[in-house]
Amino acid sequence: MTLVLPQGAAPWWAVAVLAGLGVGVGVWLTRSLGDASYRRPDERDRSLPRHTSWLVLAVALAWATLTFRFGGYAQWSLLPAYLYLGAVGAALALIDLDVHRLPDLIVLPSYPIGFVLLLVPTVVTAQWGWLLRGVLAGVVLFVGYLVLALVSPGGGGLGFGDVKLAGVLGLSLGWLGWGSVIVSVFAAFIIGGVVALILLLAGRAGRSSHIAFGPWMILGAWVALMFPVRVMTG
Repeated sequence: MTLVLPQGAAPWWAVAVLAGLGVGVGVWLTRSLGDASYRRPDERDRSLPRHTSWLVLAVALAWATLTFRFGGYAQWSLLPAYLYLGAVGAALALIDLDVHRLPDLIVLPSYPIGFVLLLVPTVVTAQWGWLLRGVLAGVVLFVGYLVLALVSPGGGGLGFGDVKLAGVLGLSLGWLGWGSVIVSVFAAFIIGGVVALILLLAGRAGRSSHIAFGPWMILGAWVALMFPVRVMTG
């Protein structure tokens, strides 16, 4: 695999505008999720999340960097798919960190929404094989994470929410190429492993503690989007 530098990056004003819009989306998410309405009845006796304002920075940063990466004039049709992924990813990260769960209400609709958003650049570029690759990558990651969740002791820290999220990420990353899919998986497990080690050393978690993995899957996907690689064959 070789690193491929982004081409046709968006102009600075587009990055600034989308960063500003990201702030607005982040504020809306903060207000929407601040009351923890996503919790189940048996989870509502806990105190509300103390820190949610980081969502504003997270979405703004995600939208700015994704616009820089995909907002060039030749790639404009691809940008909405990843802006959606950035906003939904930030919301899912907060929820997973709070209740160690990724709600189907958010994850499952992301399959048809992601497919439709990727259908637009597919029509524009006439690269139908890329959309097919995205669907195939979604299936591969879904099955791969499902196997890990079933065969690993205690699920290996993976829940079925992570399995469903893997399919969404595979769809979005597979459109770009298998290199992005591979990088996202490796980055997720590396980041998740480092975070788990830090928590263990700091005494914030034990060997049997359940550590949310969804945020690191999402961060791994961002790494793959920002630092694309191409799988070299032959």
